[in-house]
Amino acid sequence: MSTTASPPFVEYLDDYLHRRTRSGMPLTPGESVTLAVGLLRGCRRVEDRAHAANWALTARGCPVLVDDVEGEDAVGVTASALAQLAEMIDDEDRALIEGARDAVLTQPPLAWEEAERRLFAWAAPVPLVLGPLAPRVDDGGTPPPAIRRQPIFLSAVDADLATLVTAAMNDLREKWGIWRYRRAFAFAVVAAGVAVVLGLVLPTGATSPAPPTGSTASPSSSSGDPTPDATRPTSPHPSVRPTVLDPGRPTPLLTVETPAPSPAESSSAEEDIVDAAKELLTAYSACAGDIVCEQSLREGRADPGEAIPTDPAGARISLVDDFGGLSVVRVDGGGEPQYITLVRENDRWLVRAVRTGANQPS
Repeated sequence: MSTTASPPFVEYLDDYLHRRTRSGMPLTPGESVTLAVGLLRGCRRVEDRAHAANWALTARGCPVLVDDVEGEDAVGVTASALAQLAEMIDDEDRALIEGARDAVLTQPPLAWEEAERRLFAWAAPVPLVLGPLAPRVDDGGTPPPAIRRQPIFLSAVDADLATLVTAAMNDLREKWGIWRYRRAFAFAVVAAGVAVVLGLVLPTGATSPAPPTGSTASPSSSSGDPTPDATRPTSPHPSVRPTVLDPGRPTPLLTVETPAPSPAESSSAEEDIVDAAKELLTAYSACAGDIVCEQSLREGRADPGEAIPTDPAGARISLVDDFGGLSVVRVDGGGEPQYITLVRENDRWLVRAVRTGANQPS
């Protein structure tokens, strides 16, 4: 990855997919295409693919690659995310996502475009449904959760202290999420060990050990507020994972203090892309068939038989999707609509591909 700071995000992708799996709302083909193509293109743009990273989602539901000292390299974490996504797809369509994963692991980035074409031919990308995601109602087929055995060391501790430590660990697991509780568990174990040692060395009548720091649970309160009381960081830290939303309770979507863009900001960004597309296509139309002129406005050579971009004069241009530096716009000029992929290079927008009708661009 580059040395620039990680972009702001609201949730790690694997946490979102876990919540989505537990909900009663399966991923649609369009959402799957949005995720898969975003993963492919994000990984392809990474400068250092050996850098430790992880996939996350912005407030608009766009996948972004962020620094994570505990993550895999960019290629490995992308392949893992595609594998997790494939498990959520119907059997008859799963091969498309698995093919994209195989391309990431076995082919150079330039060859990944073929996987993108297959995905776009499968479905048009649509925005992700971020929330609320109600948990699926248990139909009785789900096996009961395994009973966690009390740690062996607690059997040698005073009963009241054992109850206190167990409640603290359960509270931490509940607040930090089942998928992220390991570090909390280790912390509680260390705290309990310190408490035991203090209990042995302090003279009779000394104050009882306090419960582990960071937990508000007590033996007499087991139905506390599921939202952590501790102040959360104002920006994500590479080694700190955001709290997993509790699927059993209505909770806010954002898991870190990252402000969501206002409607005015989103509208302004969309207008900027539409204006840039109009300016680019106007210049393209002014080339009047001059190949050298047209080539200066393209990322690469046009595919054989590719349509000529519609003159934007009198046409309506709308933004279909924005992946950050790569956007898809729709141009309606009275005939068959065109879907034009634009890429931003060196502060210039260039045409990558032009498709008509349902044949979406890659």
